[in-house]
Amino acid sequence: MSSRIDLSLSPCTTVGLIASLPWLAFVAFVLVAFTPGQAIAGLVFALAMTIRDFRRLGQIAGGHAITGLRVRAGQLFAIFRDESEVPVRPGPASRLGAGLTLLKLHPDGTRFKAYHVILLAPSRWSKGNVVAPDQFRRLRQWLRLGKPRRSTDN
Repeated sequence: MSSRIDLSLSPCTTVGLIASLPWLAFVAFVLVAFTPGQAIAGLVFALAMTIRDFRRLGQIAGGHAITGLRVRAGQLFAIFRDESEVPVRPGPASRLGAGLTLLKLHPDGTRFKAYHVILLAPSRWSKGNVVAPDQFRRLRQWLRLGKPRRSTDN
């Protein structure tokens, strides 16, 4: 049995709505806290961020959209639309669950740049971006149980 993990992501409206929730909460705050004249800039910003996150995470569109995850030789790779692969490591803000996994992935060698991925288990609510149950389980186990330490020969 191979230990290789290879997840492919597809567009999903449910994931896009989940990604948009923080910005929609910000819109509600702006509408309550500010006068209509003051709220315009906040609403324009929140609308732009809502559309960006919905497209990138839900519709898998745009330059920084991740279309897949792969584990090879103990290293996690993010796969982008142009088929390029970047070695990444999950950040401490990542959350693993049986039905929903939120990953904040940092490219190796960076502290501040991050990519986000939302993974859904198969259900009647989600019609896309649903990962294969076996691969999804294996990725969660790999993330929870730890990764092999790589030697640093710098």
